Amino acid sequence: MPKIYGFGNALIDIEISVSEKELASLPINKGSMEHISSSQKMDWLQRFQSRVQSREPGGSIANSLHAAASQGSRCTFSCSMGEDLEKDLFLQGFNKKLIQTSFQYSINPTGICFIFVTPDGERTMASNLSANEDLNPKCLNKEILVQSDWLLFDAFSVCTSRGLKTAKEAFLIAKQNNVKIAFGLADINLIKSNLKEIEWVLNQSIDLLFSNENEINLMQQSIKTDVDILCSSGAKGCRFNQVKVDAKEISVVNTNGAGDALVGVFLSYYNSIPQQEALKKAVDYATEVCQIGGPRI
Repeated sequence: MPKIYGFGNALIDIEISVSEKELASLPINKGSMEHISSSQKMDWLQRFQSRVQSREPGGSIANSLHAAASQGSRCTFSCSMGEDLEKDLFLQGFNKKLIQTSFQYSINPTGICFIFVTPDGERTMASNLSANEDLNPKCLNKEILVQSDWLLFDAFSVCTSRGLKTAKEAFLIAKQNNVKIAFGLADINLIKSNLKEIEWVLNQSIDLLFSNENEINLMQQSIKTDVDILCSSGAKGCRFNQVKVDAKEISVVNTNGAGDALVGVFLSYYNSIPQQEALKKAVDYATEVCQIGGPRI
């Protein structure tokens, strides 16, 4: 199995079940992600305290590494966290035998992400980055990165100035040591508000781009023709370049973390088995995630 090095946001996902009407009253478009202030975080923590379904470790890249480790890949995750109980909860979410964390402490609290889940299982997210805004190149473990097969990160990690510096440093190390690079577009609203930073990444020589159809279509003009594309179609399945796999029909409980899991499992089998088989394993695993109440199996 490959060794995968990822960096990104360390978050505690707070899942809350809401009606379509309740979601419409919030300043977030259904199915998207917004960043919120600390005051908004405190307001919603109080408003929805009796409606919390779960508090689980999250963050897109962390979720992908968790899924990759479930297949036997050895993974490392770099991030920034506060010295608090949320940090402990986040670290408890990893299998220590297969995932190593390389993080720095921030004076700010560990980040959280509200996951509002409507009756159709769709998730709408609002995150307060907090400590994640202190992600910086010093969080990287160069010794482990140079020995890895993949560098994994996404657009969530480049939407702060320090995060972009971290990406540039990781890029340099990866390129100098022939480490393959996988990058995710993450969220269509995030793309629109961080277009310059994301275009910088796409202008580099990356090996794999992962996203959904809407995000791929939005950035089509900036995507190089020689990059491999892992494109999720949600309930319809997924394609890797021209290889397609349909998803099983299921009763969706919660789509939170499904796309993250897809990436992690696919990278675990990227070069070891035929593409069609690797893609099917990834789609089947992501489908399982949709049938549980949380981002990880």
